[in-house]
Amino acid sequence: MAPHFSTLAWKIPWTGEPEFQCCQDYKSWKCSSDENVVERMWECKDRVVKINIQSSQNNTELAKDLLHPSPEEEKRKHKKKRLVQSPNSYFMDVKCPGCYKITTVFSHAQTVVLCVGCSTVLCQPTGGKARLTEGCSFRRKQH
Repeated sequence: MAPHFSTLAWKIPWTGEPEFQCCQDYKSWKCSSDENVVERMWECKDRVVKINIQSSQNNTELAKDLLHPSPEEEKRKHKKKRLVQSPNSYFMDVKCPGCYKITTVFSHAQTVVLCVGCSTVLCQPTGGKARLTEGCSFRRKQH
């Protein structure tokens, strides 16, 4: 009894080659790769169908160096997706424009920070980083 062919059509996904029809009661398929030749095999009850495909992929160089990204590119990435994880927040010294006293402020402060000497507002919280008041100068602290 010859196997009946149904509308099961297989398209080779990475090459876009023409479709191949296989019988409905196939056993298994195997894929083996040997450098640039990819072999696909369908085993039916009474015969084996084999397709060899030449791969167009060669060992080409990448468009950008993944091990040595630029500092600007690293800064744009999420804090956990960088090569070395580092936070986006920092501490800074803020100088009051009125009394010139220096206060340490967290960059993502969630409360209003007041000057110790004259009680003027140094920064106000936003959704992310705190917004400094006009006239305040700041210096990012080194860890």
